[in-house]
This record gives sequence, structure tokens and C-alpha cells, in this order.
Amino acid sequence: MHTLVSFLGKSQLDRNTGYRRARYRFPDGGIRETPFFGLSLADYLRPDAMLILGTAGSMWPALVEFLPLEGNDELRLELIDASEAGAVSQALLDQIEPLLGQHFGFKVRPRLIPYASSFEDQLAILDIVADEVKTGEVSFDVTHGFRHLAMLGMLSALMLTHARRLAVKGLWYGALDMTGRDPGITPVLALDGLLGIEQWLSAFVRLDASGDFSAFAPLLCRDGLDELEAKRLERAWLALNQTNVQDAVRELRPLLERLESPLSGASELFRKRLQERLKWCRKPDLAGWQHALALQALQRGDILRASVFGLEAFLSRATHEMQGDPLRHEDRERADQAFRQELKDDEHPDWKREAYWLLKNVRNACAHGTVPRFRKHAELMKNPERLRRELEATLNRMNNT
Repeated sequence: MHTLVSFLGKSQLDRNTGYRRARYRFPDGGIRETPFFGLSLADYLRPDAMLILGTAGSMWPALVEFLPLEGNDELRLELIDASEAGAVSQALLDQIEPLLGQHFGFKVRPRLIPYASSFEDQLAILDIVADEVKTGEVSFDVTHGFRHLAMLGMLSALMLTHARRLAVKGLWYGALDMTGRDPGITPVLALDGLLGIEQWLSAFVRLDASGDFSAFAPLLCRDGLDELEAKRLERAWLALNQTNVQDAVRELRPLLERLESPLSGASELFRKRLQERLKWCRKPDLAGWQHALALQALQRGDILRASVFGLEAFLSRATHEMQGDPLRHEDRERADQAFRQELKDDEHPDWKREAYWLLKNVRNACAHGTVPRFRKHAELMKNPERLRRELEATLNRMNNT
């Protein structure tokens, strides 16, 4: 189901010659002449449905100017008079709805909207769009209407993307102000790139909130990166969700090398920022990767992941110091047991003892939903800010020794 949403503006009607017309050149090179760009765009896109939004003073007569109303001349005149008086009602639009559908061959829904002069009016317009477009794909035409309606159109597109999980297929603008570069021809601009930028920004919001970088895969793929390369992000995030850091790094490092080269579209705008966010995997060993991930998790308030990766980094380093393989479970268990025995024998400084038990107790408390037996740590769990500071100090000291 593909729905085209179009805003209907206001234009002076000449009762003898009709509304001012423009000749629009579309991406396929075809030229369509019309007073209302939305109708030509509908002919070009051939959507399954069209939602036309206009105020009580919009040029609604343009929709029926050339329809064979067959005995409904009074309806046409009533619409013209109401439009000139700024008094078009939804009841009047409901009368022309079936005529529009019959003529264009798909459902056309004309809806009256307020002038959007207040925040309440603006919310009402967003609510109308959300109520009318519930499934499938959607395209927006932001050519006509008050200038601020174009911003509402863009916001509607974003709202449907995030709230309804609809796919925004396109954002279109008939650039009447650019008429004249090619005499008598008005260019049609696809503004999809703006949506691409917003999708990148949303992907970074997702990354900041959860650490999830898989949302960048389809964005990179759309801008020309090989699909197998882009899919590395999804495989790496799946591995990282299983605390399988080594496999995540194995996927990310080749992708980071590819990101050294320029990309196309919105991807180039954000390429270096994405590199920066993934550079943790350039660290030399497992302990370094885990430590960097622990700090990232702590920055976004994810205490569970911070304590898990922090403790794993601690044990990876201890295993390495015992000449073991940090990737072998048996070696890690042996290193853990040996370290705990060394703590009993007072072979380590107090800060290291405190770091180990803080990470272990917080990890266990978060993983199992239990209160730490050690009173100091139990009190910390009730004070998020103090807990964050203690974990940050612990992780930083681990990295500097």
C-alpha cells in the first residue's frame, strides 16, 4: 500500500482561464502540465491512495476543474465560492471524494486542515496524517501550501517512520521558483537525501542509547557499499550481544578499513563519525576491546554491560599475565581462581582487590537481580551517580596500570 500525501496551496482563480499552470519535468524526463503539482506527481508515482491536505481557503476547485461532473455544476460552483470565501467545509469535500476516485483510478481523500498558526493546530495536522496513513509506504509532496507546512510534511514523514514503522518512499518538491533555467519548465526535485540524513542521525541516537550499530548497515548499503561488507555490522552486533567480542572485532576491522575510502550520499557525511565510534576494535587485544566497551556502556548508563565487560577485561588481563589464552574458558577459570587465592594471600594492592569485587558484585547483582552481600556495594546499587563514578574510577585505573 503506497500513499501519496500532498498539501494543497492557495492560488488566485481566473474564472475564465482557471488557475495558473506550470510544466513540471520529472526525473524520467517526462513533462506534465498542471495547476496542482500533486496531481502530476500522482500520475508519475501511481500510488494506491492519495491524501490531499488543504485549508478552508485552499484551491480545492483545481481538483475538479477538469472533471466531468455531469450535472454537478452546482457542486463545482459551490466549491469555487467556498474556496474564495475561505469557507470550504469537510462536508463539501466529502461530496467530491468519490468523483476524484473514479477519475484517477485510486482512492483520493481530501482532508481539511487548520492553518497551523498555533502549536495545537500543528499537532492536529500531524494527528490527521497519522490517522489517515496507517500501513505500507508513503511519499510526501511539500510543494504547495504555506511555507511552514513543508516543515510539517517533513515532520509527518519522520513521525510515520518512527511511530508507525512505515517506509517513507520519497519526498518531492515542484520547484516553481526555479522555473526559467530551462524556459517554461519547472524542475521536480527529489528531497529523499534529507530523509537519509535524518536516518543517519536516528541511527546514531540508537547507537548512543544501546550501543547497537547494526542500523548503519542498510544506510551504507543504500549508498553503494557492498552488501556483504555492510552486513558485517549486523553480524558484529549479533556477536557483541552474546559477549563474543573477538568475533565482533573480526567482522568490524575489515569494515573499518573500507570506511577509510570516501562513500556516496549521506554516508560520506557521517563516515568519519562512524569510524570514530568503532575505533575501539583497533585496540591490540581482548582486554583492550572489553575495557573500551565497558567504558562505552558506562557512558550511556548501561551498568550491566559496563560491569560485564569490565570484569571480563580484568580476567582477560589476568589470564594473559599467567601465560594463558584469554579465549579459552579453562584458562580464564584457572586465572580467576588463582587471582582469588592471591587476594587471600594479600599479594595484590587494595585497589585491585576492590576493583575485582566491585565489578564482580555489580555484575552479579545486575545479572541476577539480587542485592550484593557486601554492604558497601549494596549501598552503591541504591545510588546510581555514585555507582557510575566508582565504576568509572575503577575502569580508568585498570587501564592505567
